[in-house]
Amino acid sequence: MTSPTLTVPTFSDMPPITTGKPDSGNPLKGLLITVFTLKVVVAAFLLATVSLAPPYIADQRHAIVASAD
Repeated sequence: MTSPTLTVPTFSDMPPITTGKPDSGNPLKGLLITVFTLKVVVAAFLLATVSLAPPYIADQRHAIVASAD
């Protein structure tokens, strides 16, 4: 009977740990942030414009009836 052999993992194949600078990321990240910011600004402007607009009356007969009561 033969004795089983144990294999021990070695870590010599792992690359060394270095403190390099991180990846710069996607070059279009600034453009994406700019576009999202402009979309929010335009949406806020449109909402403010709509909320400040006077009410629209499609038919003047309703206004006359409402003022007669």
